[in-house]
Amino acid sequence: MTDKSSEDMRTQLAQERNDLARKSCDMAVKRTRLANRRTFLAWCRTALAFMTFGFLLEKVDTFVALQKAAVPERVITELAVLGKFAFVGGPLLVVFAGWRYYTLEKELGFDSGDLYIVPELILFGVIMASAILYLFFL
Repeated sequence: MTDKSSEDMRTQLAQERNDLARKSCDMAVKRTRLANRRTFLAWCRTALAFMTFGFLLEKVDTFVALQKAAVPERVITELAVLGKFAFVGGPLLVVFAGWRYYTLEKELGFDSGDLYIVPELILFGVIMASAILYLFFL
């Protein structure tokens, strides 16, 4: 009689552990998904910083002219080219970050229309538009 009651108790405890494991698994997936989103946004911040740095390098000639410093023209030209590369590198980082984000989301099993891409598309559009305007019209 005690064997039956102890077996029932073990079965009940095992079921409770399984329920807790399922709940914590759901939370772990949510945490992983949020970590993926945070990583994507960190890459976007890095891309914006790259573009800002590129813009500043591009405008070094204006700063040097205001300071009336004697800097060789070759150095200013090289900084301008480096600035354009950094400015173009920003959107490339966003593309890489987006690819990585959606790859991980699919690996987690969230490819059933659960991805909301509107904010990311708006961000990417703004970055690309600013890069194109700056590089070709300014």
